[in-house]
Amino acid sequence: MFRLISPSKLGGLVTITVAVQILTLALSYVLWISDGCDPLVPFISDTDTNPASSWAFTAGFTITGILMTPLSIQFYLLRDKWSRENPDSGIEKLNLISTISALLSGICLIWISHTPWHISMELHMIQARVIFGGTITWAILSTIIARRMSEVDVGFSGLYSSRRNWTIFSLASLLALSVSVFSYAGFSLSIPAGHMGVVLECSDLGAPSLSIAAFFEWIMVIGFAGVSYTGVEEALQMDGERQQ
Repeated sequence: MFRLISPSKLGGLVTITVAVQILTLALSYVLWISDGCDPLVPFISDTDTNPASSWAFTAGFTITGILMTPLSIQFYLLRDKWSRENPDSGIEKLNLISTISALLSGICLIWISHTPWHISMELHMIQARVIFGGTITWAILSTIIARRMSEVDVGFSGLYSSRRNWTIFSLASLLALSVSVFSYAGFSLSIPAGHMGVVLECSDLGAPSLSIAAFFEWIMVIGFAGVSYTGVEEALQMDGERQQ
């Protein structure tokens, strides 16, 4: 049903997907502050509440989610082919679970880009949890896969090292984000409605703890983009093996 494209083309698809994601983040933030909103610091989804920046958020993350679908399937096929040639690697189940996680994240990314939190907060939060949960699962499992590949072929050692570092960076950012939200909201981890009104006004985001949490959210997402970009190295290594 799905045809495996060449590793070099797959690497190009990774580059395009990551570039669209980073451009979306940058453009959404620039449009947010150019409209006079407080630069320090909105959550990423806050930029979808302002008409000046919401179109970039919606268009960019819709495209990113759409690109994630074929990308996830292609990496599943590429790794599945490699695992059949290297049956002792034991990556089959990891490959399947990581692919499902990435697909769910991509689908919810498209969905959330059309669900601003000020329109439907409960649905938005469910979507966000699926996106982050799926992305975290995908990043960790992809790192484990890279480690097992490096145990079979030392040529994947560089891939494992860079992917591990990006994953640790992202998880550390997630921890810092969680601590900052906890310091503001406690165990409820809920954001008061009053703060939501301030965000919609966008002139003064107020609470320092939430601004710090938002900063680490941006850093975490950039970290996950770094994990994604290691897919270029993985594809090129696969291509090198094929040509040997």
